[in-house]
Amino acid sequence: MSKAFIAAVLQDSMASTGVAASKAADDLIEALVSELEKTGSFTLPGFGTFRVKDTPARTALNPRTLETVQVEAGRTVRFKASPVLKARVAPPKTATRTKKASARASVRTSTKSPAKSAVAADPAAAPAKKTRARRTA
Repeated sequence: MSKAFIAAVLQDSMASTGVAASKAADDLIEALVSELEKTGSFTLPGFGTFRVKDTPARTALNPRTLETVQVEAGRTVRFKASPVLKARVAPPKTATRTKKASARASVRTSTKSPAKSAVAADPAAAPAKKTRARRTA
């Protein structure tokens, strides 16, 4: 979602000009940011909660050079979706298993075949492995 998208939705909703809708979108975003700066959290009912989180200083690894780098402490914004948003966006979970999951479950619960049990008891009874002849030309 972009600021232009928000402005277009506001323009259609308020039946106003593009300039007025763009100004309203700017004001909305500025209100959200200032509320996060003041209180550290902001909740939109039915949508979710934005919360400022302090991140501690830590040691990280540069993946290109594999050297350790010190990362300073900072602040970031976390978002937690509301149950209403999750229910509208996430597909409903089904109770049926997929074919792969069912096959894996049946393999785990099946018992060893009698032939495998006999081989485990007497390794000499195991059939010889087939080997391919090597070419020497």
